Amino acid sequence: MLRTHRAARPSHPRSDVTHTDARPHQLPALTGYRFFLALTVATVHLIFTSQLFADDALQLGLGLTTPLASAALATFFTLSGFVLTWSAPAGDTARRFWRRRFWKIVPLHALAWGVAVAFVLIATAPSPVSGFSADLEPGPAVASLFLVQGWVPSWDYLFYLNAPAWSISTEAFFYLLFPLLLPLVLRIPTERLWRWCLAIVGGILLISALSPLLPGAPQLSWLPFNLNEYWFVYTFPPVRLLNFLLGMVLARIVQAGRWRRVARWKLITGTILAFLVTPMLPFTFIFSAALFLPLFALVANLAQADLEGRGRVLRSRALVMLGDASYALYIIHFPIMLIIRHLVGADQRFGAGAGFLIAGAMLLASTAVAVGLYRWVEEPLRRRYAKARTAGRRPDLDSGPATVLHQQA
Repeated sequence: MLRTHRAARPSHPRSDVTHTDARPHQLPALTGYRFFLALTVATVHLIFTSQLFADDALQLGLGLTTPLASAALATFFTLSGFVLTWSAPAGDTARRFWRRRFWKIVPLHALAWGVAVAFVLIATAPSPVSGFSADLEPGPAVASLFLVQGWVPSWDYLFYLNAPAWSISTEAFFYLLFPLLLPLVLRIPTERLWRWCLAIVGGILLISALSPLLPGAPQLSWLPFNLNEYWFVYTFPPVRLLNFLLGMVLARIVQAGRWRRVARWKLITGTILAFLVTPMLPFTFIFSAALFLPLFALVANLAQADLEGRGRVLRSRALVMLGDASYALYIIHFPIMLIIRHLVGADQRFGAGAGFLIAGAMLLASTAVAVGLYRWVEEPLRRRYAKARTAGRRPDLDSGPATVLHQQA
């Protein structure tokens, strides 16, 4: 297990990760799935947030895709808890874990932050991208660089410069606590795992249901929510920790052989029903729990498929490679969107055909840059600095390009 001290106390029972039954640590189907999650978030930003379309009805209608991005982010948090628990090396320490996480997320984050700062300084006209500030303000800029913006209930901070980085701020909080949480999760008796799983799901739903009670004035006439409830239910790290904890418990359920695969038709039907029911629920369900519940089951399903050697499409070399680069795609697509949106004309709006063509070009450019960043920046830095230098120690489980642990952000 991860240790915060060099030696475990003798009085404590051994609580190493329970994957000593020769089950594989590598989960390539989940790696391929990560690409589609990142692709969903990037696509929503590129077709909606970019404000490309001259047709106001079309531009507004594309806002209906935002629950897909919210669900993808919630699934990312759960997937993070799942793979870190699944692949935690026996005898690992908090220091080693934090070092691996640092070299995974910080270099590319700093690079994307720098590109966004350069854009603000060089751009000759304000960007039309929704919510993007053309002013370089020291407070929000520093908070964004040091990944603490998720703690500040202010529009000026939450999405400043590189908007998607708010979720990395939240992940950083998860990583800080993981060495303390893992021993606790490993001590949950196997027969009580499902109780914990259902309790966490209930907590996610309860927070979504109660957050509209938080005081504050609505921000937009057509969106019935205020900053306080939005921040609390969507970006506040301790609240989103529930998604991460769910992934940790779910990993133990699969490891213990207590997951029964959910039929594909049930997942599809559940996703469609969730999408249809969402407009009838409090608006905060869009940001946290609207489509997340049917999708989190897919995480366990795909892990089970990896154990059984199924899921050939997601396990293909091409998708695993794109999954490897998914963090780079997630963190760099927004600055690339800012640049291309400016180059095609900050004051220009386009018809449907041209708009989708530009969005497609943005996505292809972002994906190509992400693959390059993974191969020539992220992976070399990780290999050079993230590994422990203790002679004779077993290699970290995140040392191979096909593993999931080092890829999760």
